Amino acid sequence: MDTKDYEQKGYLNEDYKFFHICDNENIDIPFHYHDFDKLILILNGNVKYIIEGREYELLPFDFVLVNRFDIHKPVCEEGDGKKKYDRIILYLNHDFLEKYGLLDAFIKAKEMESCVVRFPADISTKIYDAFKKIEEDLKVEDKEYAGHLSTGIDVLRALIEFNKACISEEIGFTQEARYNRKVIDIIEYINKNLSKDLTIDKLADNFYMSKYHMMRVFKQETGYSVHQYVSEKRILFARTLIMSGTPATSACLEAGFKDYSSFSRAFKLQLGILPSELKI
Repeated sequence: MDTKDYEQKGYLNEDYKFFHICDNENIDIPFHYHDFDKLILILNGNVKYIIEGREYELLPFDFVLVNRFDIHKPVCEEGDGKKKYDRIILYLNHDFLEKYGLLDAFIKAKEMESCVVRFPADISTKIYDAFKKIEEDLKVEDKEYAGHLSTGIDVLRALIEFNKACISEEIGFTQEARYNRKVIDIIEYINKNLSKDLTIDKLADNFYMSKYHMMRVFKQETGYSVHQYVSEKRILFARTLIMSGTPATSACLEAGFKDYSSFSRAFKLQLGILPSELKI
C-alpha cells in the first residue's frame, strides 16, 4: 500500500480502518491533520512523531495517540539501511469511539499532555496480539460467515484492552518529549480562545515576545505559520459546531471570524465545500 493512501489529510466515512505498513525507505510526509482519531503501534524503525509542537522519539512497542484535528507528522531518520519503519495503524471514527465509550485513552492523552504510551512487555504483547487478530480477520473477511461483523468485534476487543491498560497504567504515558514551552503555551492559548482576538500582535504582546521571533519559532516547532494554524483550527471548530446543529452564521462568530463572507471563503479553501454544503 502506498504511503499516500494512509497518511493523507482527510476524512473517514467508516467506523475504522486498519493498516499494517512496513516501508523500506525514508518517507517524507508533511504536517497534516485528520477528521478522525488515530492509534499507531510502532514495531520497528528510526522514527519520531511531532504532534502539536511536541516531538517524541519512539521505541518499538510504543503506542502513539493522535487526537482528531491534531497537527502532526512522522519523521523517519537515516538508519543503517536495514531498519525498516514498521507500524500498525488504526484510523478510528470519533463518533464510533464515543458511541462505545472508548475515548478514554485519547482523553487521558490530553490530560497527561503526552501522546505516547509505553506499557510493560506483557501488556504490550497482549494488545499487539489483539491487533494481529484484526489483521488475520481482514485477510479472510470476505470468505467467512459474518466476516465483517467478526472483524468489528475484534476491533472493539482490542480497543477495550487498550483503554483498560491506559486507565490502569498511569506511568505508561511517557513525558519524554522535546518541546518549546512557549510554543506549547501559545498552542494551548489559541485552542482555548478561538473566538477571541488572535492576531500576531496580540499573541506576541500576550506572551511577551517579539512577533518575528514568535512567528519563526512557532513555524519551526509546528510546521505551520501562526496565521495558518489559527485559521485552520477556527475552521475545524466551526465545522464541529455546524455538525452539532449550530447555524453556520453563529458558528462563524463563535469561531472568531468577523464576517460571514471571509469565513465562507476560508471554509471553502480549507475543506473544499461551503458551510451551507456541509452534511449534518
